[in-house]
Parts: sequence; C-alpha cells; structure tokens
Amino acid sequence: MIKQRKPLGIGTLSLLILTLGFAFNYGWGAENFRLGYYLFDLLEFPIFSNGDQGLHLPFVATAIFWIPAVIMASKYRSYYGTRVAFNVAGFMLLLCIVGPVVDIVDRFVNS
Repeated sequence: MIKQRKPLGIGTLSLLILTLGFAFNYGWGAENFRLGYYLFDLLEFPIFSNGDQGLHLPFVATAIFWIPAVIMASKYRSYYGTRVAFNVAGFMLLLCIVGPVVDIVDRFVNS
C-alpha cells in the first residue's frame, strides 16, 4: 500500500499565517525588536492593559492572525499542514479569548 502525501495548496497558507502570528510578538536580533511593540508604539497604544502589568495587548492583537488560520485550515482540510495549523491556531485563539476574560473577572473581584 502506497501512502499518498497531502498536496500543497490554499490550505497550506494557514501555516504561513500561523508563522506570521508567532513572528508578530517574537523578539528579533540583539535589540530584541518586536513588530507588535513597534506598531503599538507607532499607534500610541499601551502594551499592557494596566500600565506596566495586566493583559499583554499585542498577544491579543495576534488574533488577527489566528482567526484566518483557523478558518482556512478548517475549510481546506485536504491540504498539507492544515491539521497542525488548525490545532495550534485554535489553541492560541482560545488563549487570546480566555486571557481577557480572566483579566476582567480579576478586576471585578478585586475592585
């Protein structure tokens, strides 16, 4: 029995989108350059929701990458890499949703 490999196609782009989402918050080079921090500074948005602590907003902003990766991977499941992209992006999207909910509940309880 010959095992067929899944072909490359539009669903494989979900892996690229997933990688872009990770690269958005990764520290690059000796200066630890982060694209997410740079864009937030450029738009004059805070990095954290409560001064120097709280919810890390650039991580929540990466939902812009996770949502299309989940949608593409679920729609085009017959292509290479879609299962990995769907599982990882779905987990990261879950963290992006749970993080703000925990922060809101914590503020409500401790106020």
